[in-house]
Amino acid sequence: MAVSHEFSASVDSVYELLTDPDFLVERSVALGEDCEAEVEDYEDETVIKLKRRVTRELPAFLAKMFNPVQTINMTETWRPDGDDWEGDFEMTVEGQPVVIRGEFTLKSSKKGSVYTVSHSCKAKIPLVGGKVEKFVLSQTSSGAEDELNYAASRLI
Repeated sequence: MAVSHEFSASVDSVYELLTDPDFLVERSVALGEDCEAEVEDYEDETVIKLKRRVTRELPAFLAKMFNPVQTINMTETWRPDGDDWEGDFEMTVEGQPVVIRGEFTLKSSKKGSVYTVSHSCKAKIPLVGGKVEKFVLSQTSSGAEDELNYAASRLI
């Protein structure tokens, strides 16, 4: 599943915002989450570690198995790609056999820049793993859209 957002801001402006730990916490709080963020810059990459506590409304078949309050640990790595950026991430849900992975790009465009992210999910749960994966991917995609819209509102 892929989500894309075009910003009127430059690649540099969007990168600065999306790798700012204060903004990452602010964005999470604005979207109803608790968050801790740590950003480390290295010579050839930037690594972001987020710990987010989220509350999700779960479908009936999941509500029997999972707590609606979940802690998500995410590691996101940004790497320069010429004047643009690319990277990947991994999210794990504490206490659940669910892993979300993805790849993203931030590229220049005529209007400013375009951020595109694709997600995949693996849920190692007998019989219902496929249903869990489908639900997690829908939540991840809608969450990414909310996060990108919030970032866009800050770049105006």
